[in-house]
Order: sequence, then C-alpha cells, then structure tokens
Amino acid sequence: MSVSDGASFPADKLTCPICLQLFSEPISLPCGHTYCFLCLKNMEEGLDQHRCPECQAEYQGTTALLKNVKISKFIETYKDTAEKGFAPADLPTGSGFRGTLCNPMQIAEGVLMKEKEWELQVTTSNSQLREKISTLLGQMKDSLQSYSDQVMQMVEKELGPSEESIRARVGQASELAKQLRHTVLTAESLLTEEDEKAFSDELQSLNANIVEVLEKPLREDEDFVETKVNFAYACPKLENMNTVLREQLGEIQRSLRNTFNPSELTFDPETVHPNLILSEDLKTVTFSTVKRSYTSSPQRFTSFYQVLSAQSFSEGEHCWEVELEGSPWIIGMCYSGKLPRSGLPSALESSQSSWCLMWFDNLLTAFEQGHSVPLKKTTVSRRLEVKLSFKTHRLSFYNISPTSGKTHIYTFKANLSEAVHFAYRMMSGHPKGRVTICS
Repeated sequence: MSVSDGASFPADKLTCPICLQLFSEPISLPCGHTYCFLCLKNMEEGLDQHRCPECQAEYQGTTALLKNVKISKFIETYKDTAEKGFAPADLPTGSGFRGTLCNPMQIAEGVLMKEKEWELQVTTSNSQLREKISTLLGQMKDSLQSYSDQVMQMVEKELGPSEESIRARVGQASELAKQLRHTVLTAESLLTEEDEKAFSDELQSLNANIVEVLEKPLREDEDFVETKVNFAYACPKLENMNTVLREQLGEIQRSLRNTFNPSELTFDPETVHPNLILSEDLKTVTFSTVKRSYTSSPQRFTSFYQVLSAQSFSEGEHCWEVELEGSPWIIGMCYSGKLPRSGLPSALESSQSSWCLMWFDNLLTAFEQGHSVPLKKTTVSRRLEVKLSFKTHRLSFYNISPTSGKTHIYTFKANLSEAVHFAYRMMSGHPKGRVTICS
C-alpha cells in the first residue's frame, strides 16, 4: 500500500479519544465513533449496558463490533512511513510528486498543531498553578506576620508597665539625688555660720531633711517586686493565638497539598458524627463509645455514624485505596449539599444523591441513588480501591487481596452534575471499627 492511499484520511483521526494514542486495533461503534479495542473493553468491565463515551449511544459490547480495516491500514502505512522515512531519490517527479507529499505534510501539520495546542494547555495550566501556589504561600506569610504582630503586642503589653515603673523609679532616684546634693551644699554653708543658735536651728532642720532623703529609696525598694514581669499570665493568650495559627496554617497547607495532588483526600471534622474520632492527619476514623464534644456545626451528622471528605471533586481522574475493618461499612460518593444530616433520609444507602457500596452480614450491595443492586461477590479483603472518572462517567470499586491481587467488584455509570464528596458510614458501633485512607 502506498502512502498516497491514505492521503485523503484526516490527520486528526489518527488517535483514540480515550487513550489519546495512535489507534491500536481500532473498532467503530454503530454511531460512527472509533476507539481502540482495549480501551472500550476496559470501559465495559463490570457493566451490563454499554454506551459510546462521546454520544452515549448504546451498543451490544466489543464482541459484536468489527475492526475498522480502513483506519488499521492507514495506521500501518503511517507507522511504516515514519520508520523508513523519505529519501529525495525515492520520490517521484511531475504530477505525482505533490500528491505523494500531501499526506506526510498533512500529518506533519497535524502533529505541529497538536503540539502547539498541547504547549498552550501546559503553559496556561502551569501559569494558573504558579498563581494559586503563590496566593497560598502569601496567605501563609500573612498568617505568620499577623501571629508575629500579635505576639509582639502581647509582649509589649506585658513589658510596658514594668518599664514605666522602672522609669518612674529612676526619676525618683534622680530627684532624691538632686535633693541630697542641695542638702550637702546647705550643710557646707552652715560651716560659716557664726551664730550658734542659728547654726543649731539650721542643723536640726538639715538633719530632718537628710533622714527623709535617705529613707525614701528604702521605702521604694519594698515595692520592687511589682516591677518584675510574670509571663505566666500571658501563656493562655499565647496558647489561644497558637491554636488559631495552627488552624489557619493547617487549612492553607491542606489547600497547598490539594494543589499539588488534586486527588488529596481527608475527612472533614465539620461533618463527623460525635461517636467517631478523627486522627490528627484526618485520614483515619475510629469509633468511640463516648460522644465527643465537637463544636456545633450544621454540617455534622447526628443520626448515623457517617463522615464526608473535606475535599470535593468535579473533574479529572481520581483513585484512592482505603482499609476497612472491625465493622460493616458503606463507602461511596455523594452530593454533600443534597444529603440531610439527621433522620432516616441522611443514611447514605437511602439517599437520592449517593452512589455507594455496602458490606453487611457478609453480603455486598450496591446502592445507586437509593436503589439497591445485590452483588454476587460476597467476600472482600480489608483493602478496597475506588476509582472516579469524570471523563468516562464511571465510579468503580475493586477488591485488593494480598493473595489474588485486584479484582473488580462493581462500576456505577454516574453522570455527575455537580461536585461530589467521598462518604463513609460505620454500620455498627464496634470498638475496633476503623477506616483509613491509604492513598
């Protein structure tokens, strides 16, 4: 097959819309869209109905589809051309020369256009990332500066009175020294007094002044202890400021982690039920027989042992691994704003705004917007993998076993219309009940 055989085929049809690579075993759906065989097969896994990723038209599965021979031959020709290259001596002349070069030029122009588009996407994305990180670091700097200013204000408030007291004592001492010098000069002038009576009267008066001047510093020394600074009174204030700073920096640091890792997942302290305890890193939930005195929050669950993630997700591809033990459980995704926080409607499995998997009485059940789907698989290990894809509109669950590896459990076809949160429910209050987000 010559290169010119595929010259009329558009260059933008060379790649699979799913993997964005050159087609491998291309097959066409009845609707006309073409994909790699393996790409469609992977998307079908665990589903009863099959739909085109682009137009959502139904089809009967990859086994009923035929290979697209035209695209397959064109891909083979393109690969062969790319490997062998073109030598000027091999090219025909005359009217056939332009036709022979047409297809390679189209391919080259198509590749160049895609590279330029990719360059624009990368530079735009990187610019937005730099701006977001710079903003977060600026917020961190502002929080630290505010903390520094508050601490220094507190220090000045504590040190100010003692400094004022010291300055007052120095002023008093200076005044006493001045009076003493005056007394000394008066005493020296008495030595020239010839009248004994006048000398005696002046001397008595001078003695009284001397005694008064010398006694004043002694009386002030008794109150010297009051000028010493006692920072013990400032410790509660400092601890309150430390708490505020930790909360501010913690929130900024979590936002920074989310920027670097869009799939960052932690539990939200504002939603956790009072009988559930969060670890310091907010990735582990355990049960407590005693209710915790959490701050009042309208987002907190009160009827069921449930908690949501602090992060919401509205785009991209995400994958998490979780460990569950000690208690039956429900995990999945939900619309946070549409899930009540108390009463029977707040249960994950009965909500119209959730997609979740339940393990109870050694049975697995899938719940899609309140409708249950019993599953054949009944045994699960402690570790599960959860995959969320906004591109394929899939929410998938996999069992991860140390012996048998990863096996598919169930996949939801979820056309999500708004941001979703990861959700967990502990079905019974067992002391060893626990869930941990591993990755």
